[in-house]
Amino acid sequence: MVVSFDKPSKDSKGNLANTGSSAAFVNYLGKEDKLKAEQGEQPEQWFSHDKDELKPSQVRASIDSDHQGIGKKEGKFATGSINLTAEEWKALGSSEEERKANFKKFAQEDFAKDFAGNFNKKDREGNRIHVEPDNVKMYFKIEDNRYYKGTDNEVKRGERKQGEAKEGFNVHCHFIVARKTADGQNRISPTTNNRKEFSRDELTKKTERSFDQRTGYERPLTESYEYAKTMRNGSVAERELMTAKAISEEQEQGKAQILTQDHAQGKTQGKEEQQQQQQQTQQRSGGMRI
Repeated sequence: MVVSFDKPSKDSKGNLANTGSSAAFVNYLGKEDKLKAEQGEQPEQWFSHDKDELKPSQVRASIDSDHQGIGKKEGKFATGSINLTAEEWKALGSSEEERKANFKKFAQEDFAKDFAGNFNKKDREGNRIHVEPDNVKMYFKIEDNRYYKGTDNEVKRGERKQGEAKEGFNVHCHFIVARKTADGQNRISPTTNNRKEFSRDELTKKTERSFDQRTGYERPLTESYEYAKTMRNGSVAERELMTAKAISEEQEQGKAQILTQDHAQGKTQGKEEQQQQQQQTQQRSGGMRI
């Protein structure tokens, strides 16, 4: 699982795309709606932690409603996505409909709570400001596919067309969050460089734990954020230690699987022996009657 935050693009004047209205981003996430409608499918709806359906206009109005105290060239909102693996997706249910419903519930109940609780803002007296989900203007939308962009190498080489859907499993959930809290009292930024105020690493770890607890998913070490981060940024010694842990875990899982198979095989053999004994007893009893 990866929780990623988008880096805002810049216009020709060097202005960040998130310094004004959220209209462009909200409209962009309508790209699958027309296709689904043409195929006779129900388009995915925007939703929040406490509302199951929202219109795009409601999302725009909420995000753009309060920019007071935010500089002209400062970001007014942040965007990102929750990205699952195919194995995590399977853990959400037995059907596509059930999985999507549970993914939505996970975003509404768990991710929204983890996100709000991840802020560590202080007031002027040094007391922590508790940020609750109800006070965060955050909105979600699930997408089934990812699409090639003009900057992708496949498009540059002429192998794929811009806007073409990518292959493989690509279900993910976009989100947009306003820079100011709903009550207008505090400014919040998940993309801040101040890790003490908001740690994106910690948010991903919390999200993994919440997902595993909700679904009962037994996450292999090699699928954890801790493993990925260490193998990408860790020292040689740290990567070697992490590799050793992963190998040890796989060996233990292999032993457990063998024990489980042996246990199942033993139970089968035991039943067969018991049936044979019953048959022999019945045959002896029949002979005595004659």
